[in-house]
Amino acid sequence: MFIEVDSIGQQNIALLVDREQHPVLYTSEIETPVCADGECKLMHIRLYWTLLGDYAGFDRYPQQPLTKHDHDEFVQADYLKLHLLLLDDKSIFRQRKIDELVKKPSPSDHGDVDALSGATIAEVKESVVSGALYSCYVAWHLVHGEIAGKLKEHTLGLLDKELILRMLHNEDPDYQMFALEKLAKEEYLDHLERIATIFKSSIPLVRSYIIKNLPEEFWNIRANQIPFWDAFSNIDINSRSLLLEHLEEAPESSIVEVSNKLGSMTKNQLRLFLDFLAVRNNEPEILENLKVFANKENEIYAYLVLQFIEDY
Repeated sequence: MFIEVDSIGQQNIALLVDREQHPVLYTSEIETPVCADGECKLMHIRLYWTLLGDYAGFDRYPQQPLTKHDHDEFVQADYLKLHLLLLDDKSIFRQRKIDELVKKPSPSDHGDVDALSGATIAEVKESVVSGALYSCYVAWHLVHGEIAGKLKEHTLGLLDKELILRMLHNEDPDYQMFALEKLAKEEYLDHLERIATIFKSSIPLVRSYIIKNLPEEFWNIRANQIPFWDAFSNIDINSRSLLLEHLEEAPESSIVEVSNKLGSMTKNQLRLFLDFLAVRNNEPEILENLKVFANKENEIYAYLVLQFIEDY
């Protein structure tokens, strides 16, 4: 595989593997000219992408450091700033051309002057390395250009069950989501322990996907649900709402547990839970939890529970 680099042409992309020959990352050693005040110097940087084509990091070469205006060398803070910029795939760089990111110089201009001999506009000044707009712009487009899609496509060609499961057991939410999308719904039950762990620790988008795609067989076996309900008070609002849609299938022990976590609910969630309790015979422990909550002065929705108790 190759990446197209302006004025240089194609440069190789390598697939890095671990000791067991499992694919890990993509990488490319980039050389591209950066010019300032009529002088050009090669920028040497080694870029890394995940197996899904997302930016993963870069290496610098100690003997060939990145440079700024007047060819001053990057310091450690500059490298960190470049890394944070490259992490942002929504950067303004995606919509703007390089000449739209600088103000035309004039005798009265003062400020950071970059390789294009103009002051960097305010919208990007804080996110780029001072005096290195062109280097930052080039690096960002190398990372987030067409190559990202090509790398993901290449990974799809490598995909097998082992790679899917390795991604499922990765801590990166993007890998987790990718693996969950590739699993058939019936396979969720085969990997339920790992999926429950992901549900507890991952991002809201992944949690929501899990709940929406758990197979019907999952909800028919109450014991399967316990780890998910146990996480109730520690997950995001939307995931809690999705779980509450399955109260009818929930194990009784989880309903008791949720009744002790009323403070984590929104007003609508609390009403939904109380409506569920209103048409059933509830265990004494549930009613006791409701009474405790209703008597808490710092709970703004305590009045809802108090009214429920009176009506019940």
